[in-house]
Amino acid sequence: MQGPPYALFTCIGQCMVDPCLVLDAQGAVAAWNDALADLTGIPGQDMLGKSDREYALPFYGSRAPLLVDYVLWPELLRDVPVSNILKEGPVLSRNESFPEIRGSRIFHTRAAALTGDQGEVLGAIQSFHEITGPETDRDALPAINEKYRTFFQNSADFLFIHDLSGNMIETNIASRMHTGYTSEEIIHKNIKDLMPEQYRPLFDRYLKKIVRSGGGEGIISIQTKDGRERVIEYRNTLIRDSRGNPLYVQGSGRDITGRIKGEIALKISEEKYRNILDSIEEGYFEVDLAGNFTFFNQALPKNLNYTSEELMGMNYRKYVDEENAKKIYEAFHQVFMTGKPAKAFDWEIRDKNGRRLFVEASVSLLRNSRQTPIGFRGIVRDITQRKEADRERDRYEMRLSQAQKMEVIGTLASGIAHDFNNMLSAIMGYTELARNQLPSGSPVERSLGQVVKAGMRARDLVAQLLSLGKSYRLDRETMKVDTIIREAVNLMRATIPSSIEIRTDLHPEAGLVYADPTEIHQLVMNLCTNAYQAMEDRGGLIQVSLRPVSLRNDEIKGKINPPLQEGEYLAITVADTGCGMDEHTMQHIFDPFFTTKDRSKGTGLGLATVSRIIADLKGGISVESRLHEGSTFTLYLPRYPGKAKKPKQK
Repeated sequence: MQGPPYALFTCIGQCMVDPCLVLDAQGAVAAWNDALADLTGIPGQDMLGKSDREYALPFYGSRAPLLVDYVLWPELLRDVPVSNILKEGPVLSRNESFPEIRGSRIFHTRAAALTGDQGEVLGAIQSFHEITGPETDRDALPAINEKYRTFFQNSADFLFIHDLSGNMIETNIASRMHTGYTSEEIIHKNIKDLMPEQYRPLFDRYLKKIVRSGGGEGIISIQTKDGRERVIEYRNTLIRDSRGNPLYVQGSGRDITGRIKGEIALKISEEKYRNILDSIEEGYFEVDLAGNFTFFNQALPKNLNYTSEELMGMNYRKYVDEENAKKIYEAFHQVFMTGKPAKAFDWEIRDKNGRRLFVEASVSLLRNSRQTPIGFRGIVRDITQRKEADRERDRYEMRLSQAQKMEVIGTLASGIAHDFNNMLSAIMGYTELARNQLPSGSPVERSLGQVVKAGMRARDLVAQLLSLGKSYRLDRETMKVDTIIREAVNLMRATIPSSIEIRTDLHPEAGLVYADPTEIHQLVMNLCTNAYQAMEDRGGLIQVSLRPVSLRNDEIKGKINPPLQEGEYLAITVADTGCGMDEHTMQHIFDPFFTTKDRSKGTGLGLATVSRIIADLKGGISVESRLHEGSTFTLYLPRYPGKAKKPKQK
């Protein structure tokens, strides 16, 4: 303690009006003036030479750093950031209160280094200027002035005043919230002491922000005496003295724990709602009044092959055609006008890739809290498979109906054929007897020969009628069909107008089929008859061709009926340049009794017979036609290996 610096330090300290202490370069007390002795109640001679922050005990009750320590050891500020310390050139300052100094007293403290001639640090000095005196502190703080007492205590919000270290000066929090603390207990606590431990590191940042910006607002958690957590929404202001120096912080707060819990519950409810919606297979949607998506579950973008980002905000007209857009608008408009849900109406849509989907929807009006309509919500269900099943059922029912009609026709035809066959036998028998009684080569004998030939053709027709009724056994065998096709074509040439030309292109090695010659003859005759009647008014060309083909799945699917297996087939094609057919006609051409001709020219059984024979032969038919551009019928019969057998005589 000897030497000029220490004497100088003592002199400096005693010359200070405010309480003051001086530390030497090693951190030992070199001066403790009388004003400081009066403030702390500890004589200067008892403190001289004290080090290791023992000099902080009269202020904090612990060896926490004083402002002077940050001057001697600046690295403390880097290692542990400290709130509310201002740097004014070489001087550090801050406002603070000290737990061990009696009364609610706030001091403006300043500290600076003491240096020698060469700039070396000889020590540091700290002064304590009280900005609230013990005898006038309640009058000096406006927030706790007597004239504000009633307002302070009766306010619905929490009101508080704390110093720049977070020590409570005044608050009504104990009377506004069940913390478990009394007013006296809270007033002696630092705000950090009321915070859950995990949030305490955030408080230093809060204090720095207050000093820097002059105020702030936000949310803070405090812990009640029994460990429950409460959430407070605060708004506060930094109070300064006339010279602009920070004094303390005052503000207000409100317990929003209930609201926070409600928001959490709402979020949980919304998440549960979302999880439920995302777990269902049907698409849920919400749209605004213009039809733009505002909300949907994950099933909807999945079904439409869009991402959620692409679908959000999209209008329904994006994925429907004009006809279905009109249906959707009418349904939505009805719901809007009546306020009643629309259930189970369906429309056709297209996914992102253009694939056609059929959906069934239920739609209701979406309203806000004031019951004003703001859009629509609904459920859509993909019924594409059901629609396809319905169509397939309709096709089967139509085939069944055709089969039933053909069965009735067959029964009728069989009965007529039997009676006609009896009469035909008599006609041919008596004709043969008459021929045998005439001289060979006479004109009458030749005429009766033509009658016999006609009877033979009539006999074949009877056989066909009997086969239609299933009462006649066809004599099927492996055979070449090009000869039978030529015979049928030659017969047609003799009966059709000269304005219609028939050309043939028959592959001689097309292969064999398993059939009765009468069946092949009937197929060609019916198709050629159908073709020439389509060109009867203006003439044209009939092209009959025969060729071997190898069918693959991509060639068969949707083009040939009944559907065939992959394999080797013999194709008989009859094409004409006639009037052609529209879509409606093509859907019904194989129906029994369906015809577009005058009843005097056809019964509507020709193509129905073709369809029946082809089905019996395990083959298929394809049809191509356009109105005014002609028609092409192609028959596919299974091709058999081996050699043809000579047809048996009937």
